[in-house]
Amino acid sequence: MKKNISKTIQLLSAVLLLTLTFSCETTRLDINDDPNSLTLESSDPNFILNNIQLTFAGQHSTLSSISSGAVRHVNQFGTYAASSGAGTMNGAWSSAYSITANLELLSSIASERTLPNHVGVGQVLEAFAYVNLVDYIGTAVYTEAVNSEFPSPNLDSGVSIYDAAYALLDAAIVNLGATNSSSFEDIYFDGDVDKWVKLANTLKLKMYLQSKLVLTSSQATAMNAIVTGGNFISTAADDFQIQYGTSITNPDTRHPFFGDAYISGAGNTYMSNNFIYLLKDEKGATKDPRLTYYLFRQDLTDPVDDLLPCDGGADYQYCYLGDGYWGRDHADDEGIPNDGNNRTTFGIYPGGGKFDTGLNNTLTSDADGLKGAGIHPIILNSFVHFMLAEAALPAPAGVGATGDAKTYLTQAITASFTKVEAVSAIPMLATDKAAYLTYVSSEYDAAASDEEKLAIIIREYHIALWGNSVESYNNYRRTGYPDLGYSVETNTDFPRSYFLPSSELNSNDNPALVQKELTDQVFWDTNAADFIN
Repeated sequence: MKKNISKTIQLLSAVLLLTLTFSCETTRLDINDDPNSLTLESSDPNFILNNIQLTFAGQHSTLSSISSGAVRHVNQFGTYAASSGAGTMNGAWSSAYSITANLELLSSIASERTLPNHVGVGQVLEAFAYVNLVDYIGTAVYTEAVNSEFPSPNLDSGVSIYDAAYALLDAAIVNLGATNSSSFEDIYFDGDVDKWVKLANTLKLKMYLQSKLVLTSSQATAMNAIVTGGNFISTAADDFQIQYGTSITNPDTRHPFFGDAYISGAGNTYMSNNFIYLLKDEKGATKDPRLTYYLFRQDLTDPVDDLLPCDGGADYQYCYLGDGYWGRDHADDEGIPNDGNNRTTFGIYPGGGKFDTGLNNTLTSDADGLKGAGIHPIILNSFVHFMLAEAALPAPAGVGATGDAKTYLTQAITASFTKVEAVSAIPMLATDKAAYLTYVSSEYDAAASDEEKLAIIIREYHIALWGNSVESYNNYRRTGYPDLGYSVETNTDFPRSYFLPSSELNSNDNPALVQKELTDQVFWDTNAADFIN
């Protein structure tokens, strides 16, 4: 099984490297074989399940790249509208229906081949994929999806899809608990069903918190039962992530960040000055210990002349942040100078690049640093502790869940440090970690209200989410935090959700399907229209 899992991870990386870019136009996640064309007799359940796992990985990674500029994890070149075209969600949309088609095929052979665990894994990932569609678009075709009886299927409401996802996760937990199941190949947890159950519970926890503005009393009770039960992702051993490799060819298995910055002309993407400021200067003399892990400075000298078009411009709050940290302000769409080998780029975490020692920094080849062996963090235990910190605050800042918010916050930051150290294999200075925790702890203690405490929790969560912009996008619309800073120009409206995919509108002749607006809010976002920008 280990050999097959390795091959699957290689295929995963090759597929993702083809589909992930830092523009907001996405490409359909193709697979080498179409499982829908297989006969039941010839269907390999592990092949089908691997395709479900691969397709989900592609969907999540693509969504992260779609929103990474909007939440200032990387630079957004130009306006929100220019970064949110009608085809933006095509790939993520089709991925969900590929998962559904594969899961239906898997379910059809499950009873004859004793495959409840296979089905349970597929159900968790299908639920996650449709929750993602609701969170980004507000709706999806669900009850009539992948069904020949409905050639022109209708959209389901976001809240009904969430309700269906809760039920699907409950069914998944039952299937994962079956003891008579055949073993299965697994690119995430190596066939450990207990970890899949923890993921199912964690996804429900995430959904409940995401819906806190419209949460019912019964849902709040169910959420607290998960917290008190403790059977969710809470340690690094349970982290839900994609692990990349170092293979260069046949196929290339390296992290897309590494491909962007280390392989073809270093620095195809600008880092966000807004995010650099958050790490480097926002806390005064207390630098974030993760700064030199997250970001790598290719040039330690200050940019001059035409290399810094923003210099002296009144519209640029940050422009150049000093100490070699050379990015771009949010929405800056000035012409791009010949600075590909100078600008700050992706570091050792999570993309498997180089650690910034501050000594003779250069990118020499595609063999630098971890050689691309990074991770895509989907749900890490640090993320869950941040969720619990928010949930433990009294309503309306939180939901009053069991536990102490500050304790969860401290655990979350510590877990984030530990994860970065583990991936990079480079320890942080204990004094730096202690100073950072002391700063945040003192700031939290001085907060005058639960709302101010929430702002601190979400800001720290946003920093720890580096590499996963999905949850930052969700958090920002739900809470209004973190303060993402300013925009170079008066931008277009922040996308409270994304367009229905053009691929669906062009192929589905249902007259009820009409294009939505970027200002339309998903069901759990009941905040004011001008809540964020």
